[in-house]
Amino acid sequence: MNNIESIGVSFFGLSDKDRVVFDRVIEFIKKKGKNFHVCSTPDSADLFIINDHPDAILSAQEYHQSQYLLIISDDGNCSVGDYCLKRPLLITRVMRAIDESGKECQSKGLKNSNVTTAPTVENLHPNNVALKTATTALSALAAQSPTPQTTAPPPSRVTATVTPEIEFQALIVDDSAAIRKQLEIELRGTNIHPEYAVSGEEALEKIGKKQYDLIFLDIIMPGINGYEVCKTLRKKPNYKRTPVIMLSGKTGPLDEVEGILAGASTYLLKPVKHKDFQKTLTRISNWLNDYA
Repeated sequence: MNNIESIGVSFFGLSDKDRVVFDRVIEFIKKKGKNFHVCSTPDSADLFIINDHPDAILSAQEYHQSQYLLIISDDGNCSVGDYCLKRPLLITRVMRAIDESGKECQSKGLKNSNVTTAPTVENLHPNNVALKTATTALSALAAQSPTPQTTAPPPSRVTATVTPEIEFQALIVDDSAAIRKQLEIELRGTNIHPEYAVSGEEALEKIGKKQYDLIFLDIIMPGINGYEVCKTLRKKPNYKRTPVIMLSGKTGPLDEVEGILAGASTYLLKPVKHKDFQKTLTRISNWLNDYA
């Protein structure tokens, strides 16, 4: 790759169906001004997209030096790699994975680095088993006869939202007093304490002064809209992982894609339905409890 702005991609072990999804997403992102290209040879790629299967991982390992590894897994448990993408390959899910992986590739400057020694495999991802360490086990596994795959049991339903000992701070950004009041009511009885902003400008002012644990963000507002607020937010190191729930009356799929590209965590339609809100809140709260 000659230009750090264009990210080289190589695929290992993907089915034709999976490859079509990635090709469509990469083509869409390119139209949005984010440059990706599929490499003719794996050793010139910055990003490896790999099916979580021993054969595919071993094939990628033959070329792997400093590439960013995006692993596709059926159960969300990846033995190696930098980013684990769980099936099913929903367009928005793949969009987020490609976008975040691309940002990491750009920040590392993998194929344009002046460093002559490739980074050690152990430094690729602190939470995953190093690729070198896994190679021996994967080789043995690949040599074994294939065994039928079993479907993991569905996760148990969790009704509790937030651990009582922890209080989380939320910022609700919406120019509608009715929506702000509705979300206030929805958050009663939880350990999420809401504050409010009525515009994008006020939201950015508050975010600059205080660390919030999650943000409910309206898209259509006077002045700075929700997309721009989210993009600005994601540039702040302390807000890169903060859950952002976009709120909008728009229903088109491209609107949701736009939110994902801006950095949104998920998307709720207005008027917000109680069941949908509580389902999303439970999922976000579980994440907060795990990483608080």
